[in-house]
Amino acid sequence: MRRVIGYVFLLVGAFALVAAAVAGFWGRDAAATVPLNVNTTTVLDGTASGALAKSDTPVPVKYTRTTEAAPKDSTDDVVVFVEAGCIMIQEGETPPCARAEDDDRVVTTTERAYAMDRKTSEVVEDQAEYVGEERAVAGMTGLAGKFPFDTQRHDYNYWDDTLGTTVIAKYIDDVDVEGVKTYQFEVSASSDDEILSKGEDGEPNTDDDVRGSYEATQTIYVEPTTGSYIDQSATQKMVTSSGMVLIDAEMSYTDETVSNNAEDAEANISKLNLIGTWIPVGGVVVGLILLLIGLWLTLRGRKPNGGSHAATDDRTLVDA
Repeated sequence: MRRVIGYVFLLVGAFALVAAAVAGFWGRDAAATVPLNVNTTTVLDGTASGALAKSDTPVPVKYTRTTEAAPKDSTDDVVVFVEAGCIMIQEGETPPCARAEDDDRVVTTTERAYAMDRKTSEVVEDQAEYVGEERAVAGMTGLAGKFPFDTQRHDYNYWDDTLGTTVIAKYIDDVDVEGVKTYQFEVSASSDDEILSKGEDGEPNTDDDVRGSYEATQTIYVEPTTGSYIDQSATQKMVTSSGMVLIDAEMSYTDETVSNNAEDAEANISKLNLIGTWIPVGGVVVGLILLLIGLWLTLRGRKPNGGSHAATDDRTLVDA
């Protein structure tokens, strides 16, 4: 019986070692994948002035952006995101968003859809295949919604919607935000002659496009293990070729958004560490212990050399 139990311990110990090896070499990589159930709301507040803000002096504004994954349009390798953003002048009880024709507190509304590689977090080449021809942004490349898992201390290509091309997200420093280690990146984009607003037909490079200068900056604090944003501040200024200021805005994440991002990042780091570190290490330790116990029980369960045959022979000699 002891030998049978020993064999069971050996079998379970071997299984634990195999599971630890699988988790170590494959588990973390599998876990470091953008999920298909993302549904988040990000809020920034600050000030804005200009024609769109309906004021020559800065007024308080709030920018609300929702980001939702579209599982039906996504695959095992690619996730499709739909983002909707709205800047509202804060007067009285202001809703997160509204239709411009219904509420004159609306500054801007935006919407975009894009397909992202679930491993690298870079937008994929053939956007139309996933989001459709009407919503696809031609030539979209680089990073758009998050940084990659295991973000490194170097520069990244970062997509700018207004310019329609990538700019550089430059690594600056390591910064602690809400107790979370982050990498600070600075993004700067500018153009002296850019399409600030498409004409009524919605097509670029037509006679009724509004053109002018464009300047934008972003400071992004990225949690490197998950590549998620913890904090962000941004500025944007658009001036038409006739000299009219369309918008001059400065905004940053609200305290609540920063706190929620920090909590989510810590929870996701714990999940990745559990799968990539603690399960492999624990599996090795438990597996070795079980193997040693199984080996000891198996050896202890063996009968002495000669076994029952030796005892029978001894009795035969005595009887003789």
